[in-house]
Amino acid sequence: MRLMRPVDLTRDRRRLLALDRSFVTERVQRVVRTDVSFSLEDMPIDPPLRKDLPLEYDLGEARTWEDGFVAEFDDEIIGFAAWSHEAWNRRTVLWHLYVAARHRGNGIGGAFVSLVADQARVAGMRAVWLETSSVNSPAIAFYRRQGFTLCGLDLSLYDPAGSAPGEAALYFVLPLESTIMPTAVRMEQK
Repeated sequence: MRLMRPVDLTRDRRRLLALDRSFVTERVQRVVRTDVSFSLEDMPIDPPLRKDLPLEYDLGEARTWEDGFVAEFDDEIIGFAAWSHEAWNRRTVLWHLYVAARHRGNGIGGAFVSLVADQARVAGMRAVWLETSSVNSPAIAFYRRQGFTLCGLDLSLYDPAGSAPGEAALYFVLPLESTIMPTAVRMEQK
């Protein structure tokens, strides 16, 4: 039986670190730059790129996220999503979303996106925002299917001497249509 529940770092840390957070792709998005614009060009690559996404640095006290959920199956963590709400711009940042490779395509990622969007609405947020890599074509395709749209990029975030030369940070946003305004904001508007 599959179960989604709030993360408990004391109980879940070891199993979170065992979660397969890798991806393999035969395509990447290359950023094409002109003097006044940027565009993405879908490019095949050979050999395929495999990349493991780090998590250990973001499970301690100095972590970037506030809330998280895990998906479990047969006492194994098969998915993880973590986010935080930014009150100053009313945006929820989706810091982590992983589903183990053998469980992808079964609706777990979409369930996480729905859960995070619902949490954002309840918190009075106007959008869910995230960053992913230009070499993570599977994630880019997934987020687009979930309704996210490209809203920016950063050519300098990743080390050019890293495992994927030419890698750029891509930023995506999911606007939330029916946002519940926090009580303090509603009271000020009366």
